[in-house]
Amino acid sequence: MDSIKKEIKAIADNVWLISDYYLDNYYLVVGNSKAALIDTGCGIGNAMEEVRTLTDLPVEVLLTHGHLDHNGGMFSFSTCYMHKDDDTLSREHFGKNSSRKWYIETRVPVRFPGEGHVEALVAQLPLEDNQKHFSYEPINNGDVWDLGGCELEAIHTPGHSPGSVCFLDKKSRILFSGDTVNNQIIIPNKPEGIEKELCIYRDSIARIWSRANEFDKLAMGHEGPLVHKAIIKDYLDLANGIIEGSIVGQYEEIGIRKGVVARLGAAELWYRCDA
Repeated sequence: MDSIKKEIKAIADNVWLISDYYLDNYYLVVGNSKAALIDTGCGIGNAMEEVRTLTDLPVEVLLTHGHLDHNGGMFSFSTCYMHKDDDTLSREHFGKNSSRKWYIETRVPVRFPGEGHVEALVAQLPLEDNQKHFSYEPINNGDVWDLGGCELEAIHTPGHSPGSVCFLDKKSRILFSGDTVNNQIIIPNKPEGIEKELCIYRDSIARIWSRANEFDKLAMGHEGPLVHKAIIKDYLDLANGIIEGSIVGQYEEIGIRKGVVARLGAAELWYRCDA
């Protein structure tokens, strides 16, 4: 199992996908003066070592949100940029090998099946457990990172998490959507209901759809990676339909997911989701 490696492939000029053994995606965008790493995976191996196979330029780390499968590799870096609304979430998720191990054990059989894969990936987790939470600079909606010859713009898109952010690269015409838009989206169930969360998510989807003339493809946090931007309109129509009552989902259990799910076009929205 020593031979298994992460897939790294160019998806545009000076833009690379680093596949975290198909469990999640993170991306490197390289400009003329510096580079940006968008997310860091769940912490399998050293993300900085992977980056250094592609560029020697200074690297800014930009997190789409604070979940463990996106901030887990931050032990390789001293600081990053993250929206402050995900501070509590990130502190709950980061630095626990027990959580990383759970993530590997539950996702690998579905996304990276193979004999010995679970053990091989667990063996790559950092030795330090309960690492101190990383420092970060807060992201504000509209912030821009000039990499030299290309820029990344932050668009605050709460819904999947309070501090979720998408990053727009107008040069490559790619929107890095994190978990704001994937092939499947989860809105966890809450005792008080999920109507407010659905409206927040719908408004975020409307926000990025209003910018659709500035990009063609999405680079997603899972699967994909590149999908046509039309999936955003599917999610917008689906969320509106659920909120207005014209679309009603059904309870399903598929793999690790259990909850009410509705589908429209390429969109699949799990709401009132218990797992």
